[in-house]
Amino acid sequence: MDPLTTLAPRMLTGAMVILAACALATLFRTFIGPRMSDRIVGVNMIGTQAVCLIVCLVLRLREDWLMDIAIVYAMFSFLAVAVLTKMDIGVYRQWRIDQEKSRRRHQETREAYKKAHADRRHRRSKS
Repeated sequence: MDPLTTLAPRMLTGAMVILAACALATLFRTFIGPRMSDRIVGVNMIGTQAVCLIVCLVLRLREDWLMDIAIVYAMFSFLAVAVLTKMDIGVYRQWRIDQEKSRRRHQETREAYKKAHADRRHRRSKS
């Protein structure tokens, strides 16, 4: 027997086990990631690892129809990352608008306080 034909299924199985372990580690990191951008990158990595797992399965089982599933899954993964990124950008823009409003409100309050304090000082100096 050809050593490549006997070694290839074992190598593919090992690669699939390693990819599954990496996907689980990435899933854990995606949940604990402090920022939304970390979570988006984690979702993208998990999608890529899932596509690689499906491709390894295609090679291991010699079932060509699974390649179509890998392609469709890759498209869905890309679409999910694009939607999550768009949502994150919208949330960030709203946060920036809220921060600017808060800063203006704080500045107006400080100016009103300074004006009231100056008026009080002016009244005291007249008496």
